[in-house]
Amino acid sequence: MKHATRQRIFPALAAAGLLNAVGFFLPAQEIKDPPEAQSRPVERYADAHVHLLDFLQNGEFLNADGKFPGGRYGRQAETGRFVSLPYGERGRRIEGLLENMDKAKVTNALVSGMPFLKKWSENEPFMRPRYYLDSPSRVKLARDSDVTIASAIVDYQLKHADNPGKLALLNRIHPTLCGFDATDLGAVDLLIKRIKEFPGVWEGVGEVMSRHDDLTNLTSGERPRANHPALARVSRFAGEHYLPVSIHHNIAPISRSNAEVKPPYYLNEFVQLIEYCRAGNGDCEQSTTFIWCHSGISRRIVVDNLHFWVEELLGSYGDQLYIDLSWVVFDDYVLPNLAAWVQLIQRHPDRFMIGSDVVGIVSGMDLALRPYDQLLDALPAEIRPKVAHDNFAHLFEVMARKRAAAGLGEKGIALPPDYEFSEKAHVRPLFEETRFMEERLEEAASK
Repeated sequence: MKHATRQRIFPALAAAGLLNAVGFFLPAQEIKDPPEAQSRPVERYADAHVHLLDFLQNGEFLNADGKFPGGRYGRQAETGRFVSLPYGERGRRIEGLLENMDKAKVTNALVSGMPFLKKWSENEPFMRPRYYLDSPSRVKLARDSDVTIASAIVDYQLKHADNPGKLALLNRIHPTLCGFDATDLGAVDLLIKRIKEFPGVWEGVGEVMSRHDDLTNLTSGERPRANHPALARVSRFAGEHYLPVSIHHNIAPISRSNAEVKPPYYLNEFVQLIEYCRAGNGDCEQSTTFIWCHSGISRRIVVDNLHFWVEELLGSYGDQLYIDLSWVVFDDYVLPNLAAWVQLIQRHPDRFMIGSDVVGIVSGMDLALRPYDQLLDALPAEIRPKVAHDNFAHLFEVMARKRAAAGLGEKGIALPPDYEFSEKAHVRPLFEETRFMEERLEEAASK
């Protein structure tokens, strides 16, 4: 398969100079409004993948009054960076997000920080890296990323405390927890701490980074994987409290070229986590819902028939799994084989979502989502709104109702002050051995 590039699939972005060499939005310039668009295939969208912060733990904010350095969204022309917002002003991040959601016709969005911070190494004093691939320096865990997101929401609430209409807009965003070490058995304790510090804010967990090729390879210490005991604890906690888990877990190792096709060696790890968090298996009473980021694809991931593997997962775990079509999977797999993906989505119309995967640059949301109109146009009219918006909105609606029924908050989760998660729970999870990948490869080989 010949892989496309984001510059080919997103010509408007590339022509505007808004993509760097690896295809991510550059924070070096603000994104102008697109020209008046032709009719769209749907009236509203949901964005299943928004990072409000970048790899320096900053990002765009509404600066229309010019109170801070930078342009309308705070980008400073010389450095491409953003100032740190003080107490009382952090709600500008939410205001900037909401403004750009309106421009993109996005009514609901999954919003997270960024679990990593890019280190500025003494070996590169001449230029500070802004993206994780800008230099070979390590990335470090950003434990305060969730605090930054929650503080922005709290400041917004305080600023608009007397404006019910403005406060109601917060119902459109669905914040998720990401600032934890996915190899730390104590990670769940940090999630609980953040929930107690900011009750009613959080509606999910993620983006959890697991088997994220270059990104997780730049971390120090253990490499996260889906079937790690720490993620078993986090995922079981999430399931018990009706918090969907958005997880980036590559389906296979990276390839050295497009010709080097690899089997989905990492798929079994993900299957083991799903099985461990499936009601009726062992002591599991409540299934965890997972959103599989980018359908298991990242840069330089080359597998045959990705749509086949997605269908196999949905066939076995369709009641637990949603498929996120954001980022490079759309360019490299969906568009080049559009007919097969359309047929797959028609067979599972309630399980797919789209997303912009903007990283701190919320003004790029509209341009990042527009290419998905090609997919939506190819789908039957009755399925388009499901993929564009309804599947995502329905999931978070259902989860909120379940939390409310369990006394865990009206929208975001709230826990009792004395709540604790057992230190004995899932520290040595008995993951069932699986031959999910092997069985299907053997069956294909026998035909």
